[in-house]
Amino acid sequence: MGVGDAASTWTGARGQPWDQDRYRLRAWFAVQIAVEAERRTAFFLVPLGLILGIALFYGADMRPGWAVVLVGIPLALAVVLTPRMPSGLRALALLLACGLGGAGLAEWEVGRAQTTIFSGEATVRLEGRVVWREADERGRYRYVLDVLSTERPVLSRPPERVRIVVSSRHEPIPVGGIYEGLVRLRPPPGPAIPGAHDFVFTPFFSGLGAYGFSLGAPEAAARPASLDLAQRIAALRVEVTERIRTAIGGPEGAVAAALVTGARTAIPDEINEWLRITGLAHVLSISGFHMALVAGFAMLSIRAVIAAWPAMALRVPGKKIAAAAAFLVATGYLMIAGENVATLRSYIMLAIMLGAVMLDRPALTLRNVAIAGIIVMALNPHQVVTASFQMSFAATAALVGAYGAITRWWSARRAGDKRPRRDRGLLAGILLAIGGLALTAIIAGAATAIYGAYHFQRAATLGSLIANVAVMPLFSFWIMPLALVSVLVMPFGLDGPLLRLMGYGLTAVFEMARWLAERFPDHATGIISPLALVILTAALLAACFLASRLRWVCVPLAVAGLWLASSKAPPPELLVFEDGKQVALIDSEGRLHHLRERPNRFVADQWERAFPQERFAVLSGDTAAPSARPDPLFQPFACGEDGVCRAVTHSGLSIGWTEDYEKTGLLCDTTDIAIVARAIRLSQCRSGAHLVTLRTLRASGSLAFDGRLPSDGALRIRRAVPDEPHEWNLHRLASWPEYWRNPNAGNVDASDVDAGDRGDVANATTPAVAE
Repeated sequence: MGVGDAASTWTGARGQPWDQDRYRLRAWFAVQIAVEAERRTAFFLVPLGLILGIALFYGADMRPGWAVVLVGIPLALAVVLTPRMPSGLRALALLLACGLGGAGLAEWEVGRAQTTIFSGEATVRLEGRVVWREADERGRYRYVLDVLSTERPVLSRPPERVRIVVSSRHEPIPVGGIYEGLVRLRPPPGPAIPGAHDFVFTPFFSGLGAYGFSLGAPEAAARPASLDLAQRIAALRVEVTERIRTAIGGPEGAVAAALVTGARTAIPDEINEWLRITGLAHVLSISGFHMALVAGFAMLSIRAVIAAWPAMALRVPGKKIAAAAAFLVATGYLMIAGENVATLRSYIMLAIMLGAVMLDRPALTLRNVAIAGIIVMALNPHQVVTASFQMSFAATAALVGAYGAITRWWSARRAGDKRPRRDRGLLAGILLAIGGLALTAIIAGAATAIYGAYHFQRAATLGSLIANVAVMPLFSFWIMPLALVSVLVMPFGLDGPLLRLMGYGLTAVFEMARWLAERFPDHATGIISPLALVILTAALLAACFLASRLRWVCVPLAVAGLWLASSKAPPPELLVFEDGKQVALIDSEGRLHHLRERPNRFVADQWERAFPQERFAVLSGDTAAPSARPDPLFQPFACGEDGVCRAVTHSGLSIGWTEDYEKTGLLCDTTDIAIVARAIRLSQCRSGAHLVTLRTLRASGSLAFDGRLPSDGALRIRRAVPDEPHEWNLHRLASWPEYWRNPNAGNVDASDVDAGDRGDVANATTPAVAE
C-alpha cells in the first residue's frame, strides 16, 4: 500500500475504514453515557464541583468573587435545565455551577472567620476562662482559654482564644474557671518550607489565635458558680479522660483516653512514632473507624437482644430500632469525643447511613458518601485541602466502591451457578475474614497513600499491611467494645475491670507496632507535586464513581500521576526557617548540613522528609560513594569566635549568618546571602547581597534558595508566604510594637505549642527580638 492509499484509508469518504471506526467509537461512547445516565452518576458532579471550587480557592488562590458567583451559578443552572441541550454540555454546566458554589462557600467561610492571630511574641499577664484542660505525659497541664483581658502590656490585638502549657505545680483549674497568670504568647508556626503545610491555617478557622507557656504557676481562682451546656460537656470529657488514664495508667491509659474522648496530648512520642510507621496512626483519631465500631457494636447488641425474645422480634422492626439506638449511641460518642472536624465528619456520614437503614434504603452506597461530603463541605469548606478530609473520603469511597463491585460480581456469579451451595467450615470462615481484613487494608492504603506522601512525605511499607491485619481484630472485637461498655457503666463505678482489660489489649497493640516498626520502617518520599495529586485523585474518582467502562480511564490517569509523583526536581541549595536560627545547606549529593549541631527536630524532620538524600541519589542516577565525589565549591557552616558563621553552597553562593546585628554591614559586604537573626530595620544591602532578617522572614515565612538564574544571575528564591498574604497570615503585616523587644525570649518545645491538626505541632523556636 502506498502513501496515497494509506491517506485515503484515514481520510477517505464516508463508509471507508476510518469513518466506520469513528462511528463505532461514537456508538460505544453513547452506550457508556447511557449506562452512566441509568445509574444516575451525574449526581456525583455536585460534590466533585464543590471540591474543585474550594480546592482552587484555597490551594491555587483562584477567587472568582461574589459577582461572578452570583451571576455564574444561575446561568450555568439555566444550561443544565434546558431540555434539548447536549448531555456533555449540561454536565459541564453542572460542574461549573457547583464549582462556583464551592468558591462561594469558601468565600463565605473566610468572611465569617474572625480569628485574631497573634502577631509576634510577647510576655503578658493574661486572664481567661478555661474551656478545656488536659495533662500530657510529663504531667504538665494544657489549658485552652477564652481571653478575657490582658495587662502589662495591654495587647492592642489580643487573640480571642489561646492554648497555654503550664509546667509549674498547681491546683488544676476546672472547666469554666478563671486562669490568671504571666504567659509567653506566640502565633502558630508557618510552613517549614515553601509549599508545605501552614500550621496557622486550621487554627485560623477553629478560632485559636496563639500558643504559649506559663511563666510560673497560675493564681488560684474560685470555681465557677454555674456552667452552660458546652462547659458541662467539656467538664464531663475532662472527668472521663482523667478517670480512664488513672484506671489504666501508662501509655495504655493515654491511648485509651484518646479513643474515648479524643485527648491525645498524653500519648508518648515513642508510641506515636510506632503507630505512624506501621500505618496505625489512624486509630488515634476518632473518625469513621471508631464511629462505625461503636455504632455497629450497639446495633448488633440491640438486634441480638430483640432476637432473643421471639414474641418481640415478630412484632417490632428490630433492624430500625437497632439503627435508632446506634444513632443515639453515636451522638453520645460525638459529645464525649468533642466536635473536632474528623469526628463530626464521621458522625455525619454514619447518621446518613443509619437514616438509610431506618428508611429501608441501602446504607453503604457511594451516594451516601457523596451526601456526607456535601454536608461536611457546606459546614467546613476549608477541610477540603486538609489531609484528614482527603484521606478519610478517599478511603471510604474506595472501600464502598470496591466492595460494591465485588458484591455485584459475586451475586452474578452465584446467580449463574446452579450447583448446590455448601456451608463453609470454620477454617474457611477464618481465612475469609483474614482475607477481608487484608483486602480492606490494601484498598484503603492504596487510596490514601498519595495523600500521605503529599502532606507528610511518608510512604508506608509491608509492615502497614501486616499491622492492620493483625491489629484491627483487636480493636474491633476487644478494645472498642470494652471502651463502649466501660463508658456506659462508668456512672455505676463498674468500669475499672473493663478498662484494665482494654489496657491489656492496647499493650498487645503496642508490642506488635514496636516489632513491626523496627523491621519495616517507613521511608521519606520527597515532595509530591500538586499536579500529581490532582491526576491521581482523578484516577481514584473515575475508578470509584463511574459505572460504565469509562471507569477504565483511571488506568492511564494513574500511570501518569505515578510518573509525575516519582519525578522530582533538584532540591534547593539553602533552606531558612522563619525563626532565622534554623538554617541548612543541601550539597550536590542531596545531604543536609545544618547550621547547628543539634537542630530543631520538628523543622529538621520536615526538611529531611521533603528532600531525602536517597531519593535525590536515585533520581540523579549517581550511585558513587560520597567520598568518590568531592565537591570543590561546597563548604558547610563554620562559625568563628566573632559570632559569624560562613558557608558556601555547591554552586558557589557564599552564605553568612549571625545574631549580632552590628555585623550586618560586614556580612553584606562579604557574602551573597546575609542572614541576621535579629529584627533590624535594614531591609537590603547596599552591596547587592540578599539580606534576610527577622523582619523580612516575618513577612516572607521560610525561604528556599535554588541558586542563580542562568540568564541574568539573579537569585532564585521561593517564599512560604506570598507577597499578598492570605487571611490567615495577615498578622504578619502588623506593625512591630515596642513591647516585643525582649532579649530573654525562650524557646518553645513541641509539646508546649499544640497538638494541632497534625497531632504534633512545632517546637519551632522564636528568637530574641531586638533592634
